[in-house]
Amino acid sequence: MVRTPMSNSEQRISTETALQLLTKQERRQILRHVAEASDGTTVDKLTQHLRGLDSLQPDGNGPTRSWDSDLHHLHLPKLQEANVLEYDTNRGTVHRSREFQTVFSLLEVIDDHRKDTWLANS
Repeated sequence: MVRTPMSNSEQRISTETALQLLTKQERRQILRHVAEASDGTTVDKLTQHLRGLDSLQPDGNGPTRSWDSDLHHLHLPKLQEANVLEYDTNRGTVHRSREFQTVFSLLEVIDDHRKDTWLANS
C-alpha cells in the first residue's frame, strides 16, 4: 500500500500538541467558554469570563493580570495556530475551528478523570 503525504489542510492535531495546549489553565477556560457559545464569542466576553474566574480564587484577591494582553498575544494566537480556534483580530471575535472538537473532547476526558479521582478519594 502506498501512502501519500497529507497536505497541511488535511493534517490533524497530534495528541502531544493537544496536551501541550491544555497545560495552561487559561486555555482550558477559554475552550470551556467557547464550547458554551455555539455561535462563537468575543475577546471582551472572554476577558470578562476570565476576570470573573479570578475573583473566585480562594485568596480573595481580585484580578491582578491583564487578560486582554494575555489573550491577544499568547493564548488566542497559540490556539489559532493549532487550528483549534479562529481568532479575528479586527473584529475581536473567536470561533471554533477544525481541531476544536478534538482538543475539547480531550479536555472533557481529563475533567472526567479528575472528578472520578476526586470522588474515589473522598
